[in-house]
Amino acid sequence: MKSLRLPAYFRGRGLLFWLMMLLVIIPGIPFVLASAGFVMYTFWPINLDRVEWPEITPTTEHVVLISHGLRDTASSWSAALAKTLDQRDGTSQVIALDWNPYSQNALRCSVDGKRIGHRFGEHVANHPGLVSIHLIGHSCGAFINLGVCRAIKEKRPDVSVQTTYLDAVSIYGGMFWDYGLNNFGACADFSDAYIDTGDDVPGSNVRLPAAHTFDVTDARLSSDYAGSPHLWPTVFYRQRAEQGQIPDLAISPDLNLRYPVGVLERIDPEH
Repeated sequence: MKSLRLPAYFRGRGLLFWLMMLLVIIPGIPFVLASAGFVMYTFWPINLDRVEWPEITPTTEHVVLISHGLRDTASSWSAALAKTLDQRDGTSQVIALDWNPYSQNALRCSVDGKRIGHRFGEHVANHPGLVSIHLIGHSCGAFINLGVCRAIKEKRPDVSVQTTYLDAVSIYGGMFWDYGLNNFGACADFSDAYIDTGDDVPGSNVRLPAAHTFDVTDARLSSDYAGSPHLWPTVFYRQRAEQGQIPDLAISPDLNLRYPVGVLERIDPEH
């Protein structure tokens, strides 16, 4: 009977080789497999047909798209904001996008949100009368802003784009922690952001480098609001919208002069 022999590659290897195999390489195999499985789960393409794509009316020149965040629906705040903003003439169309159930998973919502945004951007870019679009996204809905903006600028660079970020989540795909901080606002013609420093969601409580950032923390502390700091910017923004005090690029083309990019502006409720 012949004795078992190791393949030629392994014969004659020294003690250091076998220690590396036993202590580093073999124990590392489960980690590598788990990491590969995580990446595949997070970035694997899925069918997005459960999102209802609203039709753009023939007279529309200005679109406002509002996107809720993680584990949310349009009924909680964005539909109400849409009613507040839907006060212009027939050339504007305000849409509160309900992208649930794709917003339910904390690991995938950024990836799927960006894909949904890109698809909507391609959809609305086909509308020949489009002049401008205002994208308002909360939390993970910020990635819808990014996807729409990039798709619009790829197909229709002439269209004016404003992106508004309400406590935007920065982490992308559960692993790229500064993705939002490095990308949000960079695509748009003008971008504004609203943060609450009492929020502990990654990237939601700091200045966006490519936007004019409003710190609305003091406004919460001086109000009777008792909800989450992460949701406060949506409440604050709607209050300002009702008062007609939100930056609107479609109305004021000089916003970049009035609200310089990269600046952090603290909202003082006393003034």
